[in-house]
Amino acid sequence: VLDGSVLPGVANLGTRPTIAGATPGTVLEVHLLDFTGDLYGRELEVGFHSRLREVRKFADIDALKAQIATDVAAARRELTT
Repeated sequence: VLDGSVLPGVANLGTRPTIAGATPGTVLEVHLLDFTGDLYGRELEVGFHSRLREVRKFADIDALKAQIATDVAAARRELTT
């Protein structure tokens, strides 16, 4: 939720096993779909609709990017039903 509006998005809540040298521990990364703008210094409320998949390590960044594209497509379908 941003300024009272619910915005669709995808999120990773977990570790980042594919990223070499990533900060250890659990992180929350959120990508708002079809949003442009600057969110630095703004407060967001994040809620979860459904789980798409488990966190896993990919062979390389390109494989991770391909999976993220698949995840975004799945999220769009899930959020429009």
